[in-house]
Formats: sequence, C-alpha cells, structure tokens
Amino acid sequence: MKSKIFLWILLLIALKAVPQSSKIVVSQNEKTIGKNFILGKEIIAKEYIFPKRIHKSYIDSTSNNITLQLRKLSKNGKVLNPSGTLLVLGLNNKNVKWTKNMEFTTSYLDQVNDVMILSKGNKSNCLNIETGEDIWELKTDFYYMNPAIKIGIGYKYKGLAGNIHTLEGVNLNNGNILWEKELNREYGWNRKLNLNDSTLLIVSGGLHTINIKDGLGWDFNMITGKKDYTKTVAKNAVGVALGVLTGTFITSSGPNLVRDIVSNVLIDSSSIYMASKEKIARIDKFSGNIIWSHPLPEELTSKSSIFIKDSIVCLLNLGYANWGNKKIDFGKPFIAAFNNETGKELYVTTLHENKNPMLDFKIQKDTVLLIFKDKLVKYSLKNGSELISKSFDIDEFGALSFFIGNSIYLKKNSLFINVAVSDTANCYVRMSKGKILMLNNKLETVNQFNFEDLYFLYKTTKKHKFFSKGDQTVIFDDKNQKIAELYTSYDSVVIGNKLYDIQDKSFIEVNLSEIIGY
Repeated sequence: MKSKIFLWILLLIALKAVPQSSKIVVSQNEKTIGKNFILGKEIIAKEYIFPKRIHKSYIDSTSNNITLQLRKLSKNGKVLNPSGTLLVLGLNNKNVKWTKNMEFTTSYLDQVNDVMILSKGNKSNCLNIETGEDIWELKTDFYYMNPAIKIGIGYKYKGLAGNIHTLEGVNLNNGNILWEKELNREYGWNRKLNLNDSTLLIVSGGLHTINIKDGLGWDFNMITGKKDYTKTVAKNAVGVALGVLTGTFITSSGPNLVRDIVSNVLIDSSSIYMASKEKIARIDKFSGNIIWSHPLPEELTSKSSIFIKDSIVCLLNLGYANWGNKKIDFGKPFIAAFNNETGKELYVTTLHENKNPMLDFKIQKDTVLLIFKDKLVKYSLKNGSELISKSFDIDEFGALSFFIGNSIYLKKNSLFINVAVSDTANCYVRMSKGKILMLNNKLETVNQFNFEDLYFLYKTTKKHKFFSKGDQTVIFDDKNQKIAELYTSYDSVVIGNKLYDIQDKSFIEVNLSEIIGY
C-alpha cells in the first residue's frame, strides 16, 4: 500500500514538472491603433488578448518568440497575485507553444535571447524555449549569460552554512561546469560590463576581470558597502514586505547591508577609474595594477559619480546609498578633484547639506551645476568654490528632480526640437509637480512648460525616429516629416517592419511596412 502511495506521489511530481499543453485561451481582435499620414488612412493592429494582465514580457528575435509572464492584480490595483503563468508564444503563427505555473514570490525567470533560466529556491533550470522542458538543472544562482558563446556565470549554492562566494562558469548547452573562481559578493554586484567578446568586468567589492571561457583575470579589492544595524535602516524594513507584494523587491546579500557605496566606472583606452567607500583609484585595464590611489573620508562617502574634465578627475559624492530597494540618506555630499596623472588631491569641498542628497548634475564648461530637492548650486571645477546658489519654492512647483537629457524633445509647430542639445545656454529642470523650468546662466526662470508636452526619442533607424509621449508614438522620417501616429508606449519594440507593444492584458502587433517602407 505504501509503495502505491509513493508511486502516486512521484507521478504527481512528474506531471507538475512537465510543461502543460496550452490551456490559455488567447482571443484575437483587430483594433484601430493610429493613423498613417502617407496614405491618409487608419492603422489597424492585431491584438492578442490574454485572460490575465501581462506582468513581464521578453521578445527574442533569434527564435521569433515572445515570453510572457501573466499575473493577476488585486481589485484595488495595488497587490499582485503570488501565482501566475509563464508561457511562450510564437510570433509567426501566434500559437501558445507551452505554459507553466509560476510562483512569483519564490521563483524568477532570466532570459537572454533564446536562453531561459527559471530559478526557484536553490535550483536553476534551463528550459527549452520551444517546448518548455528542462534541459538541465543546477544548484547555481546565475548572474550573467552570454548566449553567443553559450556560457553563463553564477554562484554555486552550498547551503546556508557553506561558501556562497564560489563563482562558476557554466556551459549553457549541457550544464557542465567549465571553471570555478572565488569572488566575494558580500556587498552584491553593483554592475557588470563587457570589455570585449570574452572579458567581463565585474564591480563587486572592487573591480574584477574574468575571461568567461576559463575564469582567469585580475582582482582589485575595494569596499563598496557597509553592514549597518542602525535605526535608519531598521525603519525601512516595511519596504521589503511591500516589495514582495508589489513585485519590486530587490535582494541584497544581507538584511542589514547598505550597498552601492560606489561610483560609476570610467574606462579609457588603458585605464579604469572608480571610487568606493574608502578610496578613489585609477587601475591599469590590462593588468589590474594600481596607477594611483587616494583615500576618501569614509565617514562622508556614499554613492558617487566621477568624470574627467581636461586633466582633472572629479568626484561628486551624492549623499545617499541603497538598502534593499530603497534609497536612504547616507554620508554627506561633497566635491573632490584629483590630478589625472598622479592622483594628487587638488581640493575637497564639503557641501553643508543635512539629509539633502544630490539628485543630478550637469557640466557647463568649467563648472558643475548640482540639483538638490529645494535648490540649484553652481560650483567651479577649477577650485571647488561655490559660484551661485538658487532656492526654489517647492510648494509651488514641487521638489527639483533632474535635468532634461538628450533623448527629450519639445514639439514646436510641426517640428521636434532636442531641448538639451539645441539650447546649451540654458538648462531645463524637471519639477516633481510636472513642470519643466527653463533657467538661464544666473539660474533665473525664463520660461516654463508642462512635462506632458515633451516627447521621448526611444527608437532610431536609418530613416526614421520614434517619439513617445504617454501612450502615443509619433514616427518621423529623415526629412523631419511626421508620417504616422500610434497609440503605443515607449516600451514598444521594433523588429524589422513590425512593432510590438504590451497593453495590460493585450499583446499588440503593428505592421509598419506601409509606413516605413521596409
């Protein structure tokens, strides 16, 4: 009797693991999605409607499939259902190839091109994108995948008491281990960059290069986080609980870890520049040897940004860091400068801002303009002195947020003008209540307009530009003529002559051949 029960249990487990033939009913529809100004007629899109809202999507042009994660939302629109469905839809015939049940609180999908890794608990399963069946299974937490040479990199799982810092290279075709390397992830990975086709630069407790084929490379250790048990961090614990419900939770390698106490990475032909909690350094890109290093005031350092102006390496310490998925006040804002060749400190200017982090900056010739929530301050990059300061009434416009970047356009008459590029004499600042303030070099407001009036350039081809504003896309040709308007978002993906967009429960396909001509 016990043996029969055991066999039934094994059968149920096996059935649960096998991808299901599609029980998802996908209804099809045609809807008017915009207007074609070339032919003077409406644009009709194909709409594929699913029974649940589309939580995440990924289009793979190599296999011509789209992966969808379906997940219901509560009636109040604030809490996501922990369970849902993972499916793959063929873009050619729009048939659902396979589906799987998915628990979003305990598992997640990582996909790069046609490589799909479904992780749950301490296991990662590589799925066949055409069938959904397991190709192999490993106790590995993947951090990087290179689909071109079919190699993935992740940490070996050895249990709670084991070594969690063993990085391994994996053959993505069969799951075989290619190499192992110890790489400490106590502060988490801050970022990863491809130096070339086979060399990966990892920022994790310093700088590390790895040849993804054999695991070889150099290491330069730095402190990029802090274990913090203060009330400041404890107060933010509610963010973790909310993150699990809303789907925005970001894991770190420790519950009390303040992370991202590090700068961006600057790379030139021979060197790599980076600042951390305790120092700023220039490293030889090929050997990892120190060209120069200079200590930083650890009691002040936080997340920072570095850039090179002429022969000066400038460091802007922003005054905040991250804990989980929350930004917290940390350190204090300051500006520092160093000689590019020797690393000699030229100046350090501490900004007397109490829990008022630096939000954005803009370089203007030999000055830097800094944004705080209630003011703008301009400093000299030559000596770090304050040149001008301007406070703003946040009750009227809201808090200052950021400078308008190079992808933002303003529509004037029938033309789209890149405001940041076309008007370098002034600067444009986004306010939290929706206004854009145009400021002159004295930081005086000379004009203002609504953020809703701006367009975002999200796609450029040889002959066309795709602008987005809210749920509208406008297509212009190379003669700056508007040729079409579509009700699609800036998340739209253009592949060949097709445009794809996700709209709540719908997957939209627009044939652009009559518009863009190819």
